Amino acid sequence: MSNVESIAKLPRVSITSSNAERAKEIVTKMGAKHLSQMAESGLYSLDIDNKYYSAQLLLCTNENLPSDPSKFEALIFHCDLNTENCLKQFDEQVMPIISNTDAEILLLVCDSISNSSLREKTVEWCVTKKFELIELEQQADVMDFEDDHSKYGIDRIVEVLEAHVWPNASFKSAETKKHTQNAQKEVAEVGEQLENIDLSSPQEVVDQLEFKDVLENIMDTNEVDFGALFGQLQVMKEHAQLLPHMQRRVAAEQLVTAFWKAIGEDPSEIESDDEP
Repeated sequence: MSNVESIAKLPRVSITSSNAERAKEIVTKMGAKHLSQMAESGLYSLDIDNKYYSAQLLLCTNENLPSDPSKFEALIFHCDLNTENCLKQFDEQVMPIISNTDAEILLLVCDSISNSSLREKTVEWCVTKKFELIELEQQADVMDFEDDHSKYGIDRIVEVLEAHVWPNASFKSAETKKHTQNAQKEVAEVGEQLENIDLSSPQEVVDQLEFKDVLENIMDTNEVDFGALFGQLQVMKEHAQLLPHMQRRVAAEQLVTAFWKAIGEDPSEIESDDEP
């Protein structure tokens, strides 16, 4: 198989931005290697190497939405959300085209949102449309609000891609028990992160949204993927900010149960451990 054929078979990630130089800057900071350039479209390769697997991705930068979004497993859109009617235009011009895509990763990326009410509206939109909002330049008030260990900007984009299990993933040989123990530790941390969210921030978004709307796609199946769940953790945390303490606790329990199933354990064991 030639090098060109090998590249063509790689899982694809689309990075769309009306500013071609900004898209190029984003993929360069992600550590991607430039392969070729054609007009305003660029091709880059990105190596994923985490503790579970390694994989190679094909990143495609475009000024316009790809003609066939179904060919991509991840769609990343960079835009200036401070521009008037940006979300409205996105709804009208982009959403009808990608509404039927099977892409599991949908990211809305911007430099920053200085207006707090606009950020609230954007977060609400992202939760509804199942996108994750990523600001490249995080604002001070958001930094105080977020978990100190949460990643943002370029690091968060890379983290989302690493959390996904790609079809060409080459899994690393390791002791299953060790992986299970590590996963169990992460499961416990998930519940703590949700229950300990600080609600002192003035950001309040659509209180009537229920946590089940965010979990519906992962709780309705018996085959829950750990990588997919971990990749959605940031969205879960954003939504949990809207809930009262008791509902947040229930949400944490639901998510921990989902993670427990994802690592192949029996959820009933959690209840058993809680019994005196």
